[in-house]
Order: sequence, then structure tokens, then C-alpha cells
Amino acid sequence: MRISHKHKFIFYCNPKTGSDSFREMLNAYSDIKVNNNSKIQGEKYPFYTHISPIETKEIFKNLGWNYEDYFKVICTRNPYNKLVSLYEMVYKRYPNFLRPDFKKWVIKTKNNKTGGGGKDHQRWRKYGTYALEYFIKDEKGNFLVDKVIRLEDFSQEVPKLFKHLKLPEIRGIIKKNVGKKRKSTQEYYDSELVSIIKKRYSWELKKFRYDLF
Repeated sequence: MRISHKHKFIFYCNPKTGSDSFREMLNAYSDIKVNNNSKIQGEKYPFYTHISPIETKEIFKNLGWNYEDYFKVICTRNPYNKLVSLYEMVYKRYPNFLRPDFKKWVIKTKNNKTGGGGKDHQRWRKYGTYALEYFIKDEKGNFLVDKVIRLEDFSQEVPKLFKHLKLPEIRGIIKKNVGKKRKSTQEYYDSELVSIIKKRYSWELKKFRYDLF
């Protein structure tokens, strides 16, 4: 995550949505740069890289900071691509015979609560399978972010964001930690799995006009 008290912004790192690239572009303007995966960084600033908005709002309250004074930004990505990217990241060091089948893995994950599983410090894995609405809304359904940027629209939306935040004009879009997949995204899915994805991620698929093809 990135926080700027001067420019009044919070950037949330939604796993596998280009957050590494975004953090790099915001580094020069951030007062708090969180790069750890631990849940607790310290008593004064108990943030971590993939912290959720609902956790952050509570921390701001405890620190006496006004959450509503900050412009809150998060990125999103086509769920079909995002799940493939997360799967390949989780099992990138595994030989093929130890990798679970992609479909079976997806079915075992959840779009909230325990999410994609993993250990406590692996919040990137847990939140990586969350439906966006469960990550950016509170228990009453109120939005906790002000702007959602599609990874697919970075080249158009990043300059607009910098202008909105009154940051210096950005000269180029940085691309970091670009993952690799072994086949096309479509090849990971069959009709049954597509139906499951459409149900789990219906809100963001409709909201951001995403589809498999």
C-alpha cells in the first residue's frame, strides 16, 4: 500500500492487478511505503502490503487520522485472468505432477472470508480470490474506496489520476512483476467453471464489462 499525507491519497494493493507497478509510480509521493506481507508491521503503523480498506479505516481511526480526507484508489482486473495469474504464482515452483488441477483449485477457493487460503502472512493469496465488492465494501455495503482503475486501462487512467492528485505529469507507465502463463486464459476454463466464475464475480464482471473472450 501507499499513503500520502501531503497529497491525501491511499493506494490499496489488490493482489494480481498491477499493484507492484502502481506502487512504484507512487513511491516518490508517498509518506508511508508498505512492502511487507506480515499482518503487523508495528504498533504505530500496523499496515501491510495487501491490507484491506476495512482494516485500514479502523487503523486510521485508532491513529486519529480522518479516513474521509484521503482519496482512496484500488485497481481491478478481469477475474478470469486474475485467477489464472494467482494460480500460476502460487504454484510457480511446483513441478507439474504436484500442481493441483486449476479447476479443482478454483472450486476450493472462496470469493470472501478465507479466500484463496494460504498462511496468515500470505494475504496476497487470501485476498487474491476475493470478489472486488467484498474487498472494497464494509459490512453495510458502503464503498470504502473512491476510485477503481482497471488494469486494462492503466495507460489512460494513470495520467488522469496523477492530474487529479495534482502530482507531476507521469512520463511513462511502469510495468513490474508481469507473470507468465503456460497457455491462453481461455484454455484454463471449461463451461462449468465459467458458470462458477460468473456467479462468484457477477458484480465486477457486470460493473467493469469483463468476459472470458
